[in-house]
Parts: sequence; structure tokens; C-alpha cells
Amino acid sequence: MRKQNSIIRILIIVFAALIALLVIGGGIYLFSASKKLKSISLQPDFAETSLEVGTQYTFTIVTTPSKASIKKATCTVDDPTSSFEINDSGKAVLTTGMNEGNVTVYIECKGIKSQILTYSIVDSVARAQAEAAAQAEAQQKAEEEAAAAAEAEAAATLKKYVKSTGDDVNVRSTNSTDGDILGKAKKGDMFEKVEDVDDWTHILYKGQDGYMKTEFLTEISEEEYNEGPTEEPAEEKKDEKKDEKKEEKKTENTDNNTNNDNNTQATQTKEEAEAKAAADAAKAAEEAAKAAEEAAKAAAASQQTLSLSGVAVTPAEYKHLLDKFRFATPNGTDEEAKAEVEIHSGSEIITILQYDGYR
Repeated sequence: MRKQNSIIRILIIVFAALIALLVIGGGIYLFSASKKLKSISLQPDFAETSLEVGTQYTFTIVTTPSKASIKKATCTVDDPTSSFEINDSGKAVLTTGMNEGNVTVYIECKGIKSQILTYSIVDSVARAQAEAAAQAEAQQKAEEEAAAAAEAEAAATLKKYVKSTGDDVNVRSTNSTDGDILGKAKKGDMFEKVEDVDDWTHILYKGQDGYMKTEFLTEISEEEYNEGPTEEPAEEKKDEKKDEKKEEKKTENTDNNTNNDNNTQATQTKEEAEAKAAADAAKAAEEAAKAAEEAAKAAAASQQTLSLSGVAVTPAEYKHLLDKFRFATPNGTDEEAKAEVEIHSGSEIITILQYDGYR
């Protein structure tokens, strides 16, 4: 009887132990299940849909359940010039690169991915500068066009007048002594001036175009023109008439002499023409050789390279990097741009140059 009671007591203890193990195991299972990651998402801490170049943006990581561990989470970004990582505060931080375009990010932990987010990256400073430059250029062009229009309008409305200083001066149909004589101008006759044509003056004569030798005309004001012509003494008119005929005859002789000189020049010897052509050819060859030498020097200078973070870059590539990083500096100076370029690694510099089409 006593032995039977001992067996029952042992069975009860074993049964109680099994129940305790089941309870403990179930508790552990439920506790683990309550912390198992079921979903993960990114919640932007900003409202912008277009992100600025060279700027940091943070995301809150939301998990289900909220206490699920994300220590093994990996951050992915498709832009090689941008970075995406989890900081010490448990936030996902996106640092945009220096290139405009699109960037896509997401986070993954234990085979579970968050939603994929895509943003456009813009350089508002460069765009504002380009827009300001375009506006300034457009404004300058508009001002120049307005000034030109005003000048043309003023020139069109401003009339000029001349007065004959000779008596019985021929008014011809063309600016040549071969032109038809439309009439004769007396001393003191006034006309509206159109333009100067060589040593002739284009005038309006009785409602039609006429030409007079400029030497027999003098410009007058609009007030004098409106006052009308003044009479000259008869003896002065007679003397001036003689002088005018002499001058016109002299002019005709001068024209004939000029034509003879032109004919003489036209008969230049063949030897002189060939000598001049040879001299011109020699000069052209010398200029071509000089241009080729300068081009060779320029090509040699373009092949020079300098080392930047262990990467050999050409002067053109280095200038591009300075111009690119200058917008990310506070004051946009060359010193700040150089410092900004030098903090990048060689692989980053190569990636940027390849992305911008320099390699």
C-alpha cells in the first residue's frame, strides 16, 4: 500500500512537470511570435516630393509588430552618388548626390521589403541662377530692341534741310554728271535732305528725288527752312554763277581723269599680279603653320593630368568637378569647391565623372 502511494506521488510530480514545461514552452513561443517581424514600411519625415541635391532627408521605420527587431535591416538606393543608411537613432537617412535625376529607396529585413519610394532630385540653386541669367539676357535684349526701335523712329521722324550756296546749280536725277537735269537751284534755295551719297546730296526737289553736288550745299536748321529763302545781291549772284560753272566743269574733268586712272590700273602687268599672289600664298602658309603650332600646344596642355584622391583627372574634368560642387558650398568660392571635391573618394569621383558623361 505504501509502495502504491509512492508510485502515485511520482506520477503526479511527473505530470505536473510536463504541464509546467508545456506552459513555459507555450509562453516562450507566444512571446517570440509577438516579436516576429511581419511588415516594415518607411514614413518620410518631410513633405517635399522633389529633393534638393546634396541634402539629407530622414525616414521613420515603422514595423509590425512595433517591437520587432530590425538590426539586420539593409537600405538600398539606386543612385550611386547618393547614400541611404540607418543612423544611431533608428532612422533611415537619405543623402542625395550632386546630380539631378530620380532616386529610388527601400529597406529590407529578414526577407521582408518595405514599399519602394521614388523621388526626383533637383538643383534649385543652379536652376534659379540659370533662370535669372535667362531673364537678364531677355531683358537686355528687349532693352536693346527698344532702344534700336526708338533710335530708328527718331531718325525717321528727324528731318534735315540744306540750302544752295551757288546760283543756277544743276539738280540731277542721279548722283552723277550723266544724270538728267531736273532743274537749277538758285542761291538760297532750300530743300529737304534725304541722305549723303558719295560727294552728292540726295534731296527732295519739287516732290521728286534729286541730287546736287554737296560742295554747293550747306545744312540749315528747321527754323531757318521754315523762315524761307533770302534774296542775295545781283552782282554776287552773277559772280557765284560763274564760279559754279567753273567748279562743275572742273568736277567733270576730275571724273574723266579718274576714269583714265582706273583704266591704267586695270592694265597692271601679269608679273605684278603673280608676285602679289605668291606673297599672299607665303603669308597664308606662315599663318597656317603658326595656327598648327598653337593647336599642338593646346592639345598637349589638354593631355596633362593631375591626381585627385588617387585618381588621375584631366584639367577639364577637374574644372567640371569644381563647378559641380561649388553649388553645395555656403559661399560658392573656388576654395570651398576644392575642399568639397577633395573629401570624396577616388571611386566616388570616377562614378560622378562616368555619370556626367566624362568617361
